[in-house]
Amino acid sequence: MDNLRLLPAPHASQHEDCGVILRLARQARGLTQAQAGQLAGYSAATISRFETGDRRLSDIGTLRRLATALDFAPEIFGITRSLPEPRVAARAAFPPRAPSLTTVVTARQQDGDEVRRRELLAGLTGALLLPVPGMPAGPGPDPLAGSLEAILTGRSTPAAAVPLPALRKRLATAWQAFETCHYQALTTQLPGLVSAAAASRDDTASRTRQACSAILADAYVLASELALKANQDSIAWVTADRALPAARDSGDPAAIAAASRAVAMAMRRLGHYDGATAMLTSTAQTLGASHGSPPPRVLAAYGSLLCTAAYACAQNGQKRQASELISEAQEAAVRMGNARAGRSVFSAVNVEVYQIGIHTALGDSAAALGHARAVDQQALPTPERHARFCIDTARAWQQHGRPDQAYQALLVAERQSPEEIRRPSVKTLITTMTQTPGMRPAGLRQLAERAGALGL
Repeated sequence: MDNLRLLPAPHASQHEDCGVILRLARQARGLTQAQAGQLAGYSAATISRFETGDRRLSDIGTLRRLATALDFAPEIFGITRSLPEPRVAARAAFPPRAPSLTTVVTARQQDGDEVRRRELLAGLTGALLLPVPGMPAGPGPDPLAGSLEAILTGRSTPAAAVPLPALRKRLATAWQAFETCHYQALTTQLPGLVSAAAASRDDTASRTRQACSAILADAYVLASELALKANQDSIAWVTADRALPAARDSGDPAAIAAASRAVAMAMRRLGHYDGATAMLTSTAQTLGASHGSPPPRVLAAYGSLLCTAAYACAQNGQKRQASELISEAQEAAVRMGNARAGRSVFSAVNVEVYQIGIHTALGDSAAALGHARAVDQQALPTPERHARFCIDTARAWQQHGRPDQAYQALLVAERQSPEEIRRPSVKTLITTMTQTPGMRPAGLRQLAERAGALGL
């Protein structure tokens, strides 16, 4: 047994300092509270309470768990191996690959202990800000991010109007690339598709303008979905926001719902949980699909909005609201039965997949795994949905303390969709698994190498 110990806290405010340190480290990693919570097995609300001091951070096990999840040495929290100078230990031990911080911490000036705490926090900030000699340069330009930026800036070659059938075919081809997780191929298609859809909408008579507007909205929604896959959350918000006016111009309720959902998903990723939930639920209400027999496309849009709203509530620590919303989505799936709704993936099995993520976000890995076992994998409609199921299940197993099972789930995802495990959030999960103390599954390091997760 090593000689780890928690430094004595002369004042209760040391627990507040641990919260500040947690917030600094989380922001240095570029994580939202929800993302940090997923890695550590807590809800976003719990992480928020840790950071604000509303929930005391004094338990060594909790501190070590947070340090492991956010990839920094536990000495930062004052858990030391009898080093004589906590501040020096913190500066030396912090991993050298953190990006710059924009948050400035101002400590209270009350006594010598407050000054020392301020120095500790300043040392932490300095360790995060200073470059480390000998560290390799960061990766080169991301072609996916470049493609998404081209959509926003109009750097792609101006396109001429395209006949409606040809435009629909290009959109279907692009969605097929997304659904089969061929994201790199999709990056070459999207800028031209958006330009062609915009040109066609602006060049057509009123009777086809609405149809072209619906295609333009769908193309922007696809761009937003791809941006979320690449952790380009700000670009996801902008592209989704551009989808909304095009969808409204189309007059298609399902298109408006899809664009609204895309906006809300980006909002959620950037921590605007309440706003995202309000947008999703209010849009769902406008569809008038809570009863009766709406068209399958409208009912599928309604159910998808509820699923996303439930997940946003779960990430915000709102268990009751998440449960109510996902129950409504289940009822919608029952009402929909075997009806098809075009490209929509909404169904009873998709609701079960959402349940995995919801319960993992709430910290209930046992319930999450129960839903994972209930999923009929043969009924998952696309490789992308199957990969998401595998990765969500891997997160639940990791939270449950079973990295071996998490590794197996990731292997299935890799075999199904190799590009899916190279996404930033999945690479973060794999990196966390490689750095978690204890037995590591054989082959995990090789998986990390294939995913490009080593050295994050």
